[in-house]
Amino acid sequence: MLKSMAKTAAFICLTTIYQTVPAFAENERSVALILDASGSMQAKLASGERRINAAKDAVETFANATADDIRLSLWAYGHQSHRSKKNCADIQQLTDYQELGSNRADVVAKAKSLTAQGYTPISDILEQAATDLRSESGARSRAVVLVSDGKETCKGDPCAVAKALAAADANLVVHTIGFAVDVAARYELQCIAKHARGNYYEASNVKKLSESLSTAIKSAVVKAPDPIKTVAKEPGSLQLANSSASRHTVFNSDTGKEVGHLSAVTPAISLPAGIYRVQFGNAYWRGVEVVDGKATALETAILSIPNASYKGHMILDWETDEEISKLSSQRKTMNLMPSTFKVMFGTMSIKVELRPGEKTVVPAGSVKFKGLPINSRYIYNTAGEEIISVSSTRSNATLLAGKYELEHNDKRYPFVIENDKEVTITLN
Repeated sequence: MLKSMAKTAAFICLTTIYQTVPAFAENERSVALILDASGSMQAKLASGERRINAAKDAVETFANATADDIRLSLWAYGHQSHRSKKNCADIQQLTDYQELGSNRADVVAKAKSLTAQGYTPISDILEQAATDLRSESGARSRAVVLVSDGKETCKGDPCAVAKALAAADANLVVHTIGFAVDVAARYELQCIAKHARGNYYEASNVKKLSESLSTAIKSAVVKAPDPIKTVAKEPGSLQLANSSASRHTVFNSDTGKEVGHLSAVTPAISLPAGIYRVQFGNAYWRGVEVVDGKATALETAILSIPNASYKGHMILDWETDEEISKLSSQRKTMNLMPSTFKVMFGTMSIKVELRPGEKTVVPAGSVKFKGLPINSRYIYNTAGEEIISVSSTRSNATLLAGKYELEHNDKRYPFVIENDKEVTITLN
């Protein structure tokens, strides 16, 4: 069952599980360190430093400050294939388990050599790292510490995988560290740690990331409370906190089966306790937990382009560039999960980070041309790049606020797009 749930992305995982065997040193721990090298790690932090470079520095700082008797194995994902390959098997164990005193330089060198470029198969790397970690059964402690800047971009639900792994191995602990994450990624990472007896940490720079790594490796297992025997409770419920014209399919993450739908017509459904994923366009809000007798509310975000073009504007996943949904003159507003996306205007894009319960209006305006020929003419931005084509049959265009120009009969017609306004240009 775990195999069917496994999947991708960019993270740092440390693995430590707690058993005492005479063959191991008294303070010895085994750690699987998984470094996220997905494409999103090329993004820049507030300091201007790329995330992947900051993560490499944090690993070096952490390794140099960590005790020699820690048995460490370095893992990575997303570093071997560009995201255009959509490679959900891009996972690699870079070093075997050895005492850090003997492989510290190798760990740092392998981390420094990584190129951030691919997908984020979190489910699969959790399963592979946890399975491999079982060979370290003689260590006093074993733990997985997962560090990621994004959410799962492959199939499967990493929260459900973590829950199943923890149920299968009473000594396994998984800690997670969110590195400059958005809401959806934070939600997912928190769920993983919660269901695998771990803690969730958050970092936004090298110093905090290296500190989080050190804290996570020293953290004890979060013991689950003894189960309380009670009479059967009422099932829980899952509901949309704000109405949506769309129909969002709900799946059981353990079985993968469809269990219901949420919409403005059906804003809440009754469900047994478990972990679910909810579909928003072509994306999934994973790690949604329903508890018996309680209501779980999904507070979605709202995206709007009031003057959207009839040709439409694709909404892409910020990390993978896969199309999630589309806004157009026929549908100018929609509910999405709170995450980070790119909205397309011809070949131009704008990055938007959607937050729970908030409405984000994209700053755009429109232009209308009179006197265009049947053959297409291109609109260019100030860098001279082709943005979108127009013609007599498609004489309107919606663009991001900014400066543009149209080329026609060897003449250039400059114009300015202002937010929520339309400009009309008559050609000679």
